[in-house]
Amino acid sequence: MEFMDLSGLYVGDVRVCSFHEGIGDRVLSAFTDDMDAYRELSAKEAASFGHRLPQGLPMRDLVGAGPVIADRLDAMGITEPVAMAFMDNLLKPLETYHDVNCPACQSDGDGSRACTRDYTLAAWVRDIQDAVGGAGRLSEAAYRLMTYALEEEHVLLRAVLSVVPAATARLALGTAEGWQTFAGASAAVDQLRLDASQCTPLVVLTEGRSDVAILEPSFALLYPHLKDLVRFMDFAYRPVGGAGPLASTLRTFAAAGIANRVVGLFDNDTAGCDALRALRPDTLPGNLRALRYPDLELARRYPTIGPPTCDAPEGRQEHADINGAACSIELYLGRDLLVREDGSLPPVQWRSFVPGVNRYQGEITNKAALQQDFQTKVRTATASPSAMATQDWSGLQAICATVLTAFH
Repeated sequence: MEFMDLSGLYVGDVRVCSFHEGIGDRVLSAFTDDMDAYRELSAKEAASFGHRLPQGLPMRDLVGAGPVIADRLDAMGITEPVAMAFMDNLLKPLETYHDVNCPACQSDGDGSRACTRDYTLAAWVRDIQDAVGGAGRLSEAAYRLMTYALEEEHVLLRAVLSVVPAATARLALGTAEGWQTFAGASAAVDQLRLDASQCTPLVVLTEGRSDVAILEPSFALLYPHLKDLVRFMDFAYRPVGGAGPLASTLRTFAAAGIANRVVGLFDNDTAGCDALRALRPDTLPGNLRALRYPDLELARRYPTIGPPTCDAPEGRQEHADINGAACSIELYLGRDLLVREDGSLPPVQWRSFVPGVNRYQGEITNKAALQQDFQTKVRTATASPSAMATQDWSGLQAICATVLTAFH
């Protein structure tokens, strides 16, 4: 059985707050896994809580040196100026607080409180110094002020450590039995990163500039209500394109602990499949995805040009399933652009052999012209959205759907 009022945040021997609604991830993240500590409940503690608890009951804490905890909070952006400004702002509720059960709050009818009427941040600092320095007990005014830090206990902790920087910080979790499944402070950090990623735009990485030049306007046309929630990486910051550099970028993001949700989109070709094989997407953190463009029905039987032979010096044209071998972004531009006047499709030219996946890499011919035609298609759709009904956006819509469902 867990007794929630056994949990609390201590600086030195002073209890600065309790956790009646549970301990939040943000205050847990101020500590580290190696600060885990076990102790036995003292007789004085058991009596002070008013519970019939046995002396020696195993308890679990997180204990860290004040400077270390302050450094961690600073790294999270909870600096001393931020924390002290937060405490100063907490003084405002005291201006309207009135406890009818507190004799010090009584007056001749004007509703003032002698115990908190003139309470200032400087007075709170003195109270913390006195309590942690030897008194061991907070003043009534200091206690009331800190009760307003509900769900912001990590900021309160940083403020207290600004006043008594050398003190030890202790997060009393509760009984060891009640916290036996606790995964550690690092799990709280991981959860905060996940929560933070849900509030930031989804970042999409591609193999090259041409992919961004096609996908970004497509997304704006197909999903205009989501364009502020999806960002395509500007290649000014990643000038080198290709499947290998994209895989390297994802590895770098994973090593750096990037909080954003990131989708790396590889071409549906041999080079993309080989890069994904080496990357091993299943080993990436939960906020990173490595995917390739979806398979196309059009590509299941597509004209290709093989290497030259004695019988066919310019290469023989055969049909093949080019999914996973030659589907770059141009294959997704729509039949209205791909199908030529004579009803044929621009063939794929087979090029180098990739041993890692044991197949050839292919590339569609006439790429540049297709990209230019697509820009005309975008301008038409932008000028007259109703024109999209007569255009083929199915391939690009499938890619957009892959991005939007990446974390489902």
